[in-house]
Amino acid sequence: MSDPITILIGPDSIDPDRPKFQGSKAKFALAEKEGSRKTVFTMVPNKEYYKNLKLNNSNANTFSHKPGGKYKGRWSKNKKEGFGTQTYTNGSVYEGEWVSDVRHGKGTYYVMSKSKKLVKQYAGDWVNDKREGLGVWTGDKGRYEGEWLGGKMEGKGKMEYTNGEVYEGEWKSGGRDGMGVLGLENGDKYIGMFKNDKKDGPGRFEYYSTGKVYEGEWMDGTPKCGEFKNMVGVGQETFNLPSLTLTDANAVLGEAVAGVRQNKAETARPGTAKFSSDDMSQIRLAFSNFSGEEDLIKVVNLAEVIGSLGIQLQEGVLEGLLEKIGAEMDDDISYPEFVDIVVVVASGV
Repeated sequence: MSDPITILIGPDSIDPDRPKFQGSKAKFALAEKEGSRKTVFTMVPNKEYYKNLKLNNSNANTFSHKPGGKYKGRWSKNKKEGFGTQTYTNGSVYEGEWVSDVRHGKGTYYVMSKSKKLVKQYAGDWVNDKREGLGVWTGDKGRYEGEWLGGKMEGKGKMEYTNGEVYEGEWKSGGRDGMGVLGLENGDKYIGMFKNDKKDGPGRFEYYSTGKVYEGEWMDGTPKCGEFKNMVGVGQETFNLPSLTLTDANAVLGEAVAGVRQNKAETARPGTAKFSSDDMSQIRLAFSNFSGEEDLIKVVNLAEVIGSLGIQLQEGVLEGLLEKIGAEMDDDISYPEFVDIVVVVASGV
């Protein structure tokens, strides 16, 4: 298929120092894209024409090329460089900075709406033709303001959804990932961890209408185990939850959370240490031997507790893990967190 054809409209009037040539050399000189130019039109191959040509059909009413996009702005060595406006074949428009023929720097991208009007979709930073840095995006889902990487939402940002929900927190590869706060239109609120755009990990859900709070572990958007209690400082009418009678409620909750986290680790990374019910009993016993009344142990005692389980610590694994999570020697560790650490060191990862 034939290549695109570029049609140049001579140099812009703001470039008066451009040399005046005559004859064929003049035409070539004027065709060089350098400095500021008026609109440059592009003709793209007409697929219908080449389809008819291949089928030996008549091409009397078709042409080999049809109108494509157009660009007006600065050039350097036949490449877009500096500020310019590109109108694409589909009607969308980019207005902003260019470097070596790609969008790079500050710029705004407009798309054609259903009513055939240009609407702003993104305004912000670009790197190598992709959204990267800080920017504001508006689309069918809502309005996002925050950090970008490689054309996707990544880093810290805030999304105001069209359904009334608002999320502010961490993003990765275009989805909610990490610590964040999700507010619902009815006043309910989730504060906690996300993964792959779903609630995943420790989190707290506040029920505004009932004045209750659920705190616990989530997986794939679903609460797995946790505790309901009254929300402090909420003046709404509340109802009383049925009371539960447990000999040690905190211990039972800790066991449940630990089990959820171990299953999650195995699912996310096959080959991770998987413990039997007897193993979990031994882990719980070792933890209890070193824990105080609040069912916590000190980071400084971790190596000794893990050693009591007969686990041979590989050199530097525990120290590297503690450094990675920013743990200090006088910090406290809960039982579910202890299980997380045992899973990692036992797997040698």
